[in-house]
Amino acid sequence: MRTPARLGLPGCWFVVLPDRDQVVVPAGAHRAVRHHSSRPWIVGAWPDDAIVSVTAGRRRIALVGCAAVRPSRLLELLVAARDVHALDLAREVAGDYHVIAEIEGQQRIQGTASGTRRIFTARMGPHLLAADRADILAAMCGAHLDRTALALALLDPSPPYPLDDLVPFTSVDAVPPDHYLCVGRDDRARTVRWWRAPAAVRSRVQGAPLLRAALAEAVAVRVAAGRTVSTDLSGGLDSSVVCCLATRGPADVVAFTGMARDPGDDDPYWAGRLAASLPNLARETLPAAELPLVYDRIDEPDGPTDRPFVGIVDRAKLLAGLDRLALYGPRLHLTGFGGDELVGGNPNHLAALIRHRPWTALRHLRGYRAQQGWPWAASLRMMRSRDYQDCLRDMARTLGAAQAARARGAARHGGSGGPGAHATPQGPWPRRSAQRYLTALDWTLPPIVPGWLTDAALDLVTEAFTTAADRALPLAESRAAHADLFTLRAGASAFRLFDQIAGPVGPPLSAPFYDERVVRAALAVRPEQRSTPWEYKPLLKEAMRPVVPAECLHRRTKADASAEEDLGLRANREVLVKLCDESPLAELGLIDPDLLRQACRQGIAPDHRAEALQPTIAADAWLRAVTGTGTGEQPAAVTGRRQ
Repeated sequence: MRTPARLGLPGCWFVVLPDRDQVVVPAGAHRAVRHHSSRPWIVGAWPDDAIVSVTAGRRRIALVGCAAVRPSRLLELLVAARDVHALDLAREVAGDYHVIAEIEGQQRIQGTASGTRRIFTARMGPHLLAADRADILAAMCGAHLDRTALALALLDPSPPYPLDDLVPFTSVDAVPPDHYLCVGRDDRARTVRWWRAPAAVRSRVQGAPLLRAALAEAVAVRVAAGRTVSTDLSGGLDSSVVCCLATRGPADVVAFTGMARDPGDDDPYWAGRLAASLPNLARETLPAAELPLVYDRIDEPDGPTDRPFVGIVDRAKLLAGLDRLALYGPRLHLTGFGGDELVGGNPNHLAALIRHRPWTALRHLRGYRAQQGWPWAASLRMMRSRDYQDCLRDMARTLGAAQAARARGAARHGGSGGPGAHATPQGPWPRRSAQRYLTALDWTLPPIVPGWLTDAALDLVTEAFTTAADRALPLAESRAAHADLFTLRAGASAFRLFDQIAGPVGPPLSAPFYDERVVRAALAVRPEQRSTPWEYKPLLKEAMRPVVPAECLHRRTKADASAEEDLGLRANREVLVKLCDESPLAELGLIDPDLLRQACRQGIAPDHRAEALQPTIAADAWLRAVTGTGTGEQPAAVTGRRQ
């Protein structure tokens, strides 16, 4: 299936063009930074305050995003650099931004280490193009949809690295977050690694003040320009930290709280307590009755993200909050995204800890066992030495066994199989088991494979896992470090896509936790010091003692969103069932619409995972937006003009 033109261009985007004649500029580009030749270099759309650009002869650089640097200082850094490889700005310039630089015909095009800002590439004839969104390049080049990437997007919550980062368009490639794109004078390109995670060697006491300073700087960068900024205030620790730090700056801060429908959710109580301690804080709350549910308006067309994104099921809730805050005209909206990923912790660090500090590891394991009910023997066996390929091979073997079971089921039914004739390894609503819990000690969690995938989709997924098991290397040498980076990238990707949803209608979203300096400060603390089974986010609490009121740091509860998901599924069941008719996923041969329809009607059983449905519904909505399916209108043709 070829990718047609988009339903509408996003509010903020850019494409980097080569310094050549006859290069196509995408329609809708009303901003431009030019090459020394005066040909367009960076084109797209962005707010006035979202770019800092300077030029010195045949040298030029642009930082797109939120960068704490004056043009004069940026010019000094540009002139001092011997070449583009020396432009390692992360240590010099705080914030969250793309780097696009050219020195004597050689270019460096770079996103962020966390992945909040990405770079994608594609060839258009002889020319190499780079952009911050994959769908922009796909539309320019007339790329096709990638069925393997779409099949993998149906797994819950996601496939493991590197399968989690496949671009859903053929001929469009993603630059890894820790690499930059280097383009030579001859248009030849290569990727160069520019970022590595710090060694986790600090104690909590050593790391807490550094994390506090980095977070304070990250928030200060965003509020320094004054005017009005908005912020989430859910009642959780992460948003509370950002809100408290924001009120220290010169901006007027308005906090938003969405009231939960679950009477057992105490987030609003804690949000109120924190707000009461900040007298200069304005506050907006949205009553539970006015806050949209999961899946609300999922059938309404909207400008798509540049890849399938499970967060689309919460689009209505996000936009309702931004709509309420629009009364204040905020220039940006601060969020607590990233706190869970950086300081939430992962118990798989015990596999390495038991070899160096066995008594500490066993004590922590005892705590996790008490919470999760893990058997001792299975827990210790899971901490045996094994590499990342072993983990992926286990998943590939499980998928292979599922294919064999499907074949046997089809033979028993006297045909190729149909609804009810086969099942995936875990089914659409897999039962929780001790074995699944113990995978928390492995390199990465195995995803849930929904039962409505077709044989063809399962073949694509199995082949992808088998290939990855033979070739993939982990993101880091240890399980804990790999999990840190995988979780970090997954969270940053979610934030990036939420920002794409919000962009056309509200202020840009901002996530101070994902700034490079904050990431470095957090990951430099040993994993057993960042989290423990007995205390929630102890590192962040230690860091924020001078900032957040003590009573808010002593909170021991955490909200559970399962009740909201249950209500959303029940309220939107008929809409979801109707979406199964003429589903673009079924047209691509990836899902059995009858089985999906059955799952939508089934609802939630106490021991089943309702979330497994969300990636499929999200991918279906994404395809409808990208292809124009079911929108009642034909998407406009791709147009461009030559320069």
